[in-house]
Amino acid sequence: MAEVFTFPDSFPFTPLDVSTLLVFIVTFVLAARFLKKVKNPGNLPPSVPGGWPLLDHLPTLVSTNPRLQFDEWARELGDIYRVKALGDDIYVVSGYTTIKEMMEKEELSTRRDRCLFATMGGDHDIVMAPYGKVFKQRRRFATSVFKQLGVKMGRGSIQDQIQEEASSICLKISGYSEQPFDVSADLTTAAGNIICALVFGKRFDYGDARFQHLQTTMKDFGAELVKYKFPFIHYIPIVQDGAEGLRFHSKKLQQFIREEIDQHRLNLNPGDPRDFIDYCLLQLDQQDGGGTWLKEEEVVYIIQDLFVAGTDTTAATLTWALLYMVLYPDVQKKVQAELDSVLGATMPSLAYREQLPYTTAAIMEAQRIRHIAPTLFGRLAAKSTCLRGFDIAEGTYLIPNLRSVHVDPAAWPDPEVFDPSRFLDADSKVVNNPPSFLPFSAGRRNCLGEQLAKMELFLLFSTILQHFALKLPEGAPTPSTEGILKSLSMAPAPFQLCAVPR
Repeated sequence: MAEVFTFPDSFPFTPLDVSTLLVFIVTFVLAARFLKKVKNPGNLPPSVPGGWPLLDHLPTLVSTNPRLQFDEWARELGDIYRVKALGDDIYVVSGYTTIKEMMEKEELSTRRDRCLFATMGGDHDIVMAPYGKVFKQRRRFATSVFKQLGVKMGRGSIQDQIQEEASSICLKISGYSEQPFDVSADLTTAAGNIICALVFGKRFDYGDARFQHLQTTMKDFGAELVKYKFPFIHYIPIVQDGAEGLRFHSKKLQQFIREEIDQHRLNLNPGDPRDFIDYCLLQLDQQDGGGTWLKEEEVVYIIQDLFVAGTDTTAATLTWALLYMVLYPDVQKKVQAELDSVLGATMPSLAYREQLPYTTAAIMEAQRIRHIAPTLFGRLAAKSTCLRGFDIAEGTYLIPNLRSVHVDPAAWPDPEVFDPSRFLDADSKVVNNPPSFLPFSAGRRNCLGEQLAKMELFLLFSTILQHFALKLPEGAPTPSTEGILKSLSMAPAPFQLCAVPR
């Protein structure tokens, strides 16, 4: 006979109390949704049908691949649609034209990520700072300093430091003696060292204890970051409460940066600033405590931005590019034939970029086929506005689905095929600004480090391909191209390759 549940004598509520409470909760949720709809009338985008009671579409997004799900819904509902999570409407924006229009709107230029906002700096940095006067001042300052430090074409370029790092990583690869190794780890080290040269005015030997401490901290920070960057995961209360690890490693990284700032302050020469920190210290002295847009705390967070956003993204892009060289050996041979024809034994430099169109196109195709940020930072509507004819109320949360731009079959036939010729015109010259291609985002918050990243990608990729033929280890399975979230970037799942000196 089935056992009948009864409330224990000590239970403070009667069954009637519990039933009344449940009815109240359900009534409250339904009323809140109704009032929300009444409060925000207008021409709204279509909503994804279905959903779970109370949870809406959250279980679907957590249990599936949201990137693919976003694309499927876009095909059904259009470039802008609404998806619900715990009663909240989130607008997903897809397609090149629509995303570009969104990014150019001032009302939609404030980033918002509910989990990362405070850890990444919130109001204090550049990446997550609300769009406005202070943000513009910080970004304008950082852009100016980058140019003065050589993040530009022509004389006085930072090219020498990048070439030095390219030589160092080739030396490291040679040390594997054609045995299998994980190239992503070495690329992350190289990209991190280039940021060190820009920010600290020095690169580190790969075995340097302090540099290894920085690398470990960055790796741990990135591992924690993965847990909170996944779309919609911030709606799960237990995850929201468990961000202590992310804050812990963020503080370790910030402590490293503060120690470097203290060292720079001891030997600062106002007439000869050496690096990003020096320029920041000079700006702080110039403000003499009266500035509102840059304080030492802001400097720490901005430098953290440079490391977090500038290391992993470049390394992930290069890892994808080398993976596709292994998967498409005919493309690899064409790149190397072009390098041999134009350079011979000469070290690659930016001056040769126009003479190496196929090499450049291979890098661009790697950026297209596996975009490292398939969903960008969410945007918050600072004011009510319209987008593609739909009303966007103030406070609306939007997610740009950038993956949809790079796999759009209308713009890129057979989008899953790796084909660098997509980026070459009839004269075999590079198409520099093709439509439906946004590897560095666009609009008012396009990537601050775009120019530096382009320099790194070209010099590191071409130098490695000039010196080594890349292949899979004997008997190894074909690596997956699905990708995994790594820090802020979508990177290949771990794989190994062999590098044979050429």
